[in-house]
Amino acid sequence: LVTGRMGLGPRRLEPCQAPEVFVGRGWRYHHCDYYSIYVCGRGIEVTVSSEGESHPRVFPLVSCVSSPSDESTVALGCLARDFVPNSVSFSWKFNNSTVSSERFWTFPEVLRDGLWSASSQVVLPSSSAFQGPDDYLVCEVQHPKGGKTVGTVRVGGSAVPVVSVFVPPRNSLSGDGNSKSSLICQATDFSPKQSSLSWFRDGKRIVSGISEGQVETVQSSPITFRAYSMLTITERDWLSQNVYTCQVEHNMETFQKNVSSSCDVAPPSPIGVFTIPPSFADIFLTKSAKLSCLVTNLASYDGLNISWSRQNGKALETHTYFERHLNDTFSARGEASVCSEDWESGEEFTCTVAHSDLPFPEKNTVSKPKDVAMKPPSVYLLPPTREQLSLRESASVSCLVKGFAPADVFVQWLQRGEPVTKSKYVTSSPAPEPQDPSVYFVHSILTVAEEDWSKGETYTCVVGHEALPHMVTERTVDKSTGKPTLYNVSLVLSDTASTCY
Repeated sequence: LVTGRMGLGPRRLEPCQAPEVFVGRGWRYHHCDYYSIYVCGRGIEVTVSSEGESHPRVFPLVSCVSSPSDESTVALGCLARDFVPNSVSFSWKFNNSTVSSERFWTFPEVLRDGLWSASSQVVLPSSSAFQGPDDYLVCEVQHPKGGKTVGTVRVGGSAVPVVSVFVPPRNSLSGDGNSKSSLICQATDFSPKQSSLSWFRDGKRIVSGISEGQVETVQSSPITFRAYSMLTITERDWLSQNVYTCQVEHNMETFQKNVSSSCDVAPPSPIGVFTIPPSFADIFLTKSAKLSCLVTNLASYDGLNISWSRQNGKALETHTYFERHLNDTFSARGEASVCSEDWESGEEFTCTVAHSDLPFPEKNTVSKPKDVAMKPPSVYLLPPTREQLSLRESASVSCLVKGFAPADVFVQWLQRGEPVTKSKYVTSSPAPEPQDPSVYFVHSILTVAEEDWSKGETYTCVVGHEALPHMVTERTVDKSTGKPTLYNVSLVLSDTASTCY
């Protein structure tokens, strides 16, 4: 007796094909319709030596769409084929917990070419099923000979992301090569929630100039998610006809979208609404949380209104900023500020966008994620190498920040206790650690004059993160020590800290 297992998540399956058997009342199999169900993958085949017996091949069955009459549930199925004798039994487990018999049905066996087939359908609440990154559903099939499980199959509740990239219209560019432009990558309609977005230029990974929003829940059935990442580049970089790639990693699969200024002009994109949560750096520096709502691809300002409101419906003072592009399209940003304590409490804030081109106002809600794993960073400061110093040109001091979660982190450099201008250092965007994707790392490189280093100037890497005891830690290095030391300084990181009422 052999037991087989197959998972949908870890690898790509063959294209779905309609099954060759009728799988239950109201289920169609020749086209994708309500309650349609498709067979995916090769299934599990178990071979036995006893003559006259054939154990089942087991396939997962996934509905094309959810039931229109009950959007609170998600239906999946399991097909057992080509078995003799004509009796099998089905059981289901969700995350190792047995599913109640009240939640699944087994349909009668069907005989074809001397072999039997049967199927089972399970219905789970969409509000709780497949919301976690590791959720899974297992169908177990028992054949009467021996009374043991002869085949198991893992049925996934995953949905692949739809990847879109919004590019700057050619006529919107100012002509100044140093002016900034933005590429926005959006991944929508995916499940489970865990995903990562990254950028590449001509195949090489980009580590700076990237800002990401939190993963948002889309109220559909079953629940899906949406995420975005914004890459800031110069107009010169964009017009150089480099190929920019947005890469989305989800459920152990990779999805890519390439864009370039040399591509043909795409048809007009629909109005996009993006909520941008406050960064840890803004909260740490100003003691307030700035909420931003970005609206893109506007044909005009007519009827445009952007407003922020609290969870209780009370309106927030919203300031709107407009930008007109040379191709006669517009973008707008609505900003509101709340106390950092309000944001930290988990309160929900809603951006409402009304425009003449929208049939109904669009609402996006943002709040601080709950139940997020908190891990403080480890900070390592590396002095310049001897080889670099021997050139007597410049010196690079490196700060490695690793092992932290969530991904939002703040890095600031000091020279003799005074803030260094941002033009003198570059900090990478947070990236998952290869050995443990649940935590992140960044590195920051400060470039200084070789003579300043040689005469003993001190350099401090200041790291802010919400998991630190006081939200900040520092490491200092100079020529005399040659290694980093803990250096407590009284630092006023910002003169713009505001009192929140």
